[in-house]
Amino acid sequence: MLESPIRLLRRLPSTVQLLVMGTLVNKAGSFILPFLTLVLSEDFHMSESQTAGLVMAYGVGSLISILVGGVLTDRLGRRKTLMLSLFGSGSLAVAMGLSPSARVFVPLLLAFGFLADLYRPASSAIISDLLPSAQRAMGFAALRVAVNLGFAIGMALGGLLVGWSWRVLFVADGLTTAAFGAIVFAKIAETRPLASAEGGGGGTMSVLRDAVFLQLILASMGFSIVIFTFITVLPLTITHTGHYPAWVYGALVAVNGVVIALFEVPAVAYLARFRRLRVASAGMLLAGVGFGLVGFVPHWAWYLLTVLLWSAGEVLTVPQQMSFIADWAPPETRGRYLGFYGATWSLGFALNPLITLPLHARLPEAVFYPLLLLLVLPSAVMLPRLDRLFDRPERLRGRGEPVPPQLATPSAEP
Repeated sequence: MLESPIRLLRRLPSTVQLLVMGTLVNKAGSFILPFLTLVLSEDFHMSESQTAGLVMAYGVGSLISILVGGVLTDRLGRRKTLMLSLFGSGSLAVAMGLSPSARVFVPLLLAFGFLADLYRPASSAIISDLLPSAQRAMGFAALRVAVNLGFAIGMALGGLLVGWSWRVLFVADGLTTAAFGAIVFAKIAETRPLASAEGGGGGTMSVLRDAVFLQLILASMGFSIVIFTFITVLPLTITHTGHYPAWVYGALVAVNGVVIALFEVPAVAYLARFRRLRVASAGMLLAGVGFGLVGFVPHWAWYLLTVLLWSAGEVLTVPQQMSFIADWAPPETRGRYLGFYGATWSLGFALNPLITLPLHARLPEAVFYPLLLLLVLPSAVMLPRLDRLFDRPERLRGRGEPVPPQLATPSAEP
């Protein structure tokens, strides 16, 4: 039987709970990405090709942001990287909401794409620093609960507000991001291990030479390309093909956040008895089936069924992959490993519109969506092999116990 997610979350250290709470506050006001294609096409009157180019550019900025964030996480520290990202991107989001024209909006959007995701490796590194191997998947699941529950709230609110004024969305996004920064400043100390602070244990090139890790992030990228269809093509399917208003799209996709909020932490606790990369492989297949079915019935109930399927696949996949990476990476380069993993999602976000929007414009939806299942199959096949050969205690360099407080970076006090 699945345990209560609240009871499971209370077992985590107080710093992890604060990080989760701050992430929830931030993501509850995250309105920019889900409605970006609609804002660009309807408010700035851009074509699908122009929109695809800007979304791709944002994804490239996010990709660079996460890679740089991984290096800063190891060198500058988790706490400082978090504050740089949150206060910087919050200010840019407010400025975008006040932009008088696309000429001003677009450069701000690109700068926002760079700063917004610096925080992601830092947040994940804090989880890895503070939790033992057996609890890391639970910690990542808790962080994702905050992200997705906040996202669900944001989608529901954003779907209502976008018809009133998109500018309100951007200003609110910036203010909630800054609020998360204030929580970090006031309550979260540095957790970086002392060896990392002194620059030991290799650098970026050692990550790029890690063949096992490269296989895993290649699988992750294929999966992420499919998942991000919910931001690029799904809103067009629901509003144009299904002829539903934007709030219906917002409500349907909000179900994804609700599923993750209610079931991801208990599911991770229950699935701890199984091999994690095999669980992740099954999740990829389930997500592929969910997206593969979208185009057959243009009705909200059918769309809801598909959201439930790919959401369940996401629940099974992501915490298990991140847990393996946290155990596989040496502690002194943990930020870089997690940064590269996060970067695969940004690369998937950048590639998705290049692949999906042109295909969607040319193919019937009953043909387009099953192609997504074919796209995710190679990723699902890779993971059982990695599980069989490499997910063994003697090969996991970062599997040790958390760093005691006295061995943390000397600048740990906020």
